[in-house]
Amino acid sequence: MTLSLETISRLAPSPLENCRGTRYRADEQAIELSALSPEDQPVVVTIYAMLRELEGLVGGDAGIDDPAPLLAFVARHEVGDLVHRIRRLGAEQQADSHLAEAIHDIRGGALTALVVHLLRLGRVPYRSDVARTLFIATRDHMKMMRNVVRDLDPVARERDLTFRPHSLGELARALREFTATAAGNESVVVDVQCTAEGIIAESCVECAAIDRVAYNLLNNAARYADRPAIAAWLLTMESDLRVAITNSISPEQRAIVTEQLATSASSLFGSFTTSGSGHGLRIVSELVGRAYGVASLETLTKAGYVGAKVVDDTFVTWFHWPLAGA
Repeated sequence: MTLSLETISRLAPSPLENCRGTRYRADEQAIELSALSPEDQPVVVTIYAMLRELEGLVGGDAGIDDPAPLLAFVARHEVGDLVHRIRRLGAEQQADSHLAEAIHDIRGGALTALVVHLLRLGRVPYRSDVARTLFIATRDHMKMMRNVVRDLDPVARERDLTFRPHSLGELARALREFTATAAGNESVVVDVQCTAEGIIAESCVECAAIDRVAYNLLNNAARYADRPAIAAWLLTMESDLRVAITNSISPEQRAIVTEQLATSASSLFGSFTTSGSGHGLRIVSELVGRAYGVASLETLTKAGYVGAKVVDDTFVTWFHWPLAGA
């Protein structure tokens, strides 16, 4: 079932109260590289170095007609083997929820889509615009990694903190390039509905936080969708950006989620999970809470800053972010 614009518009009240006097700058949740285990630190550094090399290879708007340099890159970095190392990140540190959340996003986010694209090179017909897709995913994940690990690239992070407006259109373009693999090895297609324009962030580090929230919801939708198609709605609601992600779910998943929502809606954004780590939606609520200066999970869900709902065979999750200058 495809939800209507009217349904998405009525998910939560607007405007939402913003209790924060300044824009989000990611200071509260960033970790130091040394906080990671000795086994994980070199893996994180390797991922970032690989992304920086790839950014130089595919940077700019021009496409790459010959896939040979990209295929050589995949072979040189043994991307298939690196995927296994990425999946093992944090294996010894799950007791620390803050570190676990950081690692969750380092090995997820836009990196999920990026790895899918890289591993398909040479297996599917190549198009020159793949380079642009790789660039967007690479750029977004590097920003997110600097958002999470403050000393990973101090010079670039300092640039991320300077004033630089980011538009809603930039977020829409990034979400259109999202790719994941659903059950049956099918590619998930994202239908992005963007109904407005506006400035949603005042710095790269703030934009990276919005990306971090959006990619968590997209990856969650791709994981549980019973068809390889999800939709992303981007709306401006007075002083707020609303992002809603929808996906169809199986009768079994619908029964589980419906029961959980009836019992405690806030638990979906706390630690509840049907089979994952449970960190993804908790990260969503924590980042949105910091953007608005709202610490209570119950307030965040009851007031509609974040939320989830089942409509027939469709599961919808959403979050808000204060518009810049609103």
